[in-house]
Amino acid sequence: MSSEIAVLEPKLKEVLYRCLEDIRATKAALYLVNGENVFQLITQYGFRNLDRRPIDPKDDLIDRILMRRTPFFVNSLTEDPRFSQTLFAAGTTRMLIAPMYGRGKLIGFVDMRDKAAKENFGLPDLEASQKITEQFMELFAHKGLFGQKPAPKFQPRAVLDIPKAGVDTSVTIEEAKRAIARGVLRNRTVQESLTENQLEAGATVLPAVLTLPGVHFAAFSSFAKFGGFQRIVARAELTSDARQKLEVKLKSWLQKRGEPEGLTTSSISYPIGKAPVPVSAARIGTIQSAPVQVGSVKGLVLTVGFETPPTTLTRGMLAGLLAQCQQIVEYAISHEALRTTQIRTAEKLLEPDMQKYPALAAHSRRVSESAERLARFVGCTAAEVHTARVAGLVHDVGMRLLDYNNLYRKPTITGEDLKVLKEHPIVGAALIADSALGPEVAHIVLCHHERLDGSGYPHGLTGDSIPLISRIIHVCECFDAMTAADSYQTPVPAPAALARIRRVGGTQLDDQLVIKFVEMLSSAQYASR
Repeated sequence: MSSEIAVLEPKLKEVLYRCLEDIRATKAALYLVNGENVFQLITQYGFRNLDRRPIDPKDDLIDRILMRRTPFFVNSLTEDPRFSQTLFAAGTTRMLIAPMYGRGKLIGFVDMRDKAAKENFGLPDLEASQKITEQFMELFAHKGLFGQKPAPKFQPRAVLDIPKAGVDTSVTIEEAKRAIARGVLRNRTVQESLTENQLEAGATVLPAVLTLPGVHFAAFSSFAKFGGFQRIVARAELTSDARQKLEVKLKSWLQKRGEPEGLTTSSISYPIGKAPVPVSAARIGTIQSAPVQVGSVKGLVLTVGFETPPTTLTRGMLAGLLAQCQQIVEYAISHEALRTTQIRTAEKLLEPDMQKYPALAAHSRRVSESAERLARFVGCTAAEVHTARVAGLVHDVGMRLLDYNNLYRKPTITGEDLKVLKEHPIVGAALIADSALGPEVAHIVLCHHERLDGSGYPHGLTGDSIPLISRIIHVCECFDAMTAADSYQTPVPAPAALARIRRVGGTQLDDQLVIKFVEMLSSAQYASR
């Protein structure tokens, strides 16, 4: 353990105890990478005989962390065979792993085991674990460890109070507020059926159902008037008469409840292995269905096929899994609704005002698409990819309030014109901060013209103090400004634009992102789009 980390250990343990307070994990351990690129145990609680040996980067656990890049949990010995022996040897059945990344590199992770009252880890625990790892990262940034630096906080109120040359700030902000009032979308639609992604989220409980005594198969189905989805897990192949028995049971159940019967796609998997003897209708002693009650959604049902009628204990365990399924689906619906609202809000900020400037609106949409692709290409989380898409849409929204009509396509830009143009990140951030997009997107927009070497604006930030998504957008908008037919510049061919971008990598632009951007454009995956 390095001396800097040793000094921090009391504070690190204090943060680690949030795993007990916020997640109710009865055991937790913090691992950090050392100079030999292996992961060393730094501090822990709850483990009695924890093996303190460093974890090799080729370990299965590190491999899954690098593949997922986001927190994940395992709630049974059979859920992921790679960890069965580890969990069994530790005398636990539930594990939650929360990784920490600095400058795109895995620097450590928190290993949580077991939850109070023998509960399973769930999606809310993933969110809580991310907040805990953020606290660790703040401690590292404060001490300058792992290349981390404290990021400046975006404060909308402070921006509003700073007078800027060439801009009537008070008028601009009033216009921004009126635009927000027009643009914020209030979603009044009522969801009556699940999307396929939402169904997939709820289906994550099915492997746990399959481990209950006497269960042959479990199905999570979403029936809808115009088609729905179904996921089935089984211990062995279901014969045609077994599948028919399931369909008859579900149809009868739906008819009694007056639910829709449309089903378009169904799939079956074997998460704990495929037994050699198929499951026939004769082997299914009973099939039981229960509604998954989520808001106004109809036709949502969890169905389980047993060899013999379940015991009272098994029924209780199944009821707990049903409740967990409901919570997961509710979370998935609210999460998708929030993302949809953010995209629509961003579009509203572009329209109808941006109809006056179709080239600027088109540029914003192209940058949004490129930023989303690049974020995905470099391995950002799903949340970061979504943020890149949203922030790309609104990165130049401040332009519309800065006499853009006169400045756009102006043959020569004076020093005074440049001062006005440099206001657009500040005005855009102020416009966005109080909208449904919130301060995170506002901060990204505020920083999208900052440069790696500190020569950018408005605050002259450097290196990693510039948000990653801001750096991504900067690369994408530079390329679009040079190549688009409707750009304010004379367009150049893509190879020439890429050559220019390479030349400023490491000064104006993030050199690693430039390399990835070039790879992305040359890859078959993106060339076909």
